Amino acid sequence: MHHPVAPRRAGPARVAGIAVPLAGLLVLLLAGAGPAGAGGAPPEHTITSAVRAFGEEGSLAVAVARQRVRATEGSIRAIEASTARRAAYGSDNGPAAARPLPTASLVKLFMAEDILTRARAGSVVLSAGERDLLRDMIRRSDDPAASALWVRFDGTRMVRAVADRYDLSGTGPPPAEIPGQWGQAITTARDVARFLALLPVVAHPDDAETLLRWMREATPAAADGFDQRFGLFGTLPGEPAVKQGWMCCVDGQRHLHSVAVLGTRVVVLLSEVPRSVGYGTARAALTAAGAAVAAGTGSPGGR
Repeated sequence: MHHPVAPRRAGPARVAGIAVPLAGLLVLLLAGAGPAGAGGAPPEHTITSAVRAFGEEGSLAVAVARQRVRATEGSIRAIEASTARRAAYGSDNGPAAARPLPTASLVKLFMAEDILTRARAGSVVLSAGERDLLRDMIRRSDDPAASALWVRFDGTRMVRAVADRYDLSGTGPPPAEIPGQWGQAITTARDVARFLALLPVVAHPDDAETLLRWMREATPAAADGFDQRFGLFGTLPGEPAVKQGWMCCVDGQRHLHSVAVLGTRVVVLLSEVPRSVGYGTARAALTAAGAAVAAGTGSPGGR
């Protein structure tokens, strides 16, 4: 999401039992999900390095986490989701990571998860064209695709549903007076890290993998021509699943965001700079932060 204050304004739209005991399920969910920085620098060092590299152009929120693993095969169980929610999600830079910021295009991740979840439950039917819009919304950060889906599937409901399913306390839809301005939905670095960390256990595994695959297929240029290679895109080793966001200007601020999943490691960088700081300078600062994260990542597996 991109050059204007927000995307074009859209009109209003709109278990079965499980054999694993609860205590054992928690152990299985957290198995292999040690400190977020395992395999590289400790998460606190990675966070400090990223903030230092970003510099003083504005503010940077950082969160790192490990993706959870499913305890069993089969369908989604409510017990899995509720147990996963109680697990600590990772590390961050404190108050900065808890401060609500405009999502810009990161809201597209929430939209895609909710639409896929509702389609699997049979509450909505996705046409082939709508599925293509979903894919382009993630891979190419396509704004018209997001606007069409926001109207078709009730974007405000989507954001609220995801915030409820993943217990995202700092995430919400755009203000009531601008319901179609999806880029002005709010979230926090902590919430985005939690969402991506819990995605494999809260969403159906096939839907989680679909979303992550689309993120891994992110194109160098967005649908509107904006170069998406900043922040974590192009700096992390291997083939990370990435989503970028950019927007100007809400309350005189420019926002650039970059999130990635590499192996089981989740990294979230949300930045805010004054409008007087151009995109070039803001991109360079966020890319420096991404390079600092890459330096502490360790092996290409991101573990």
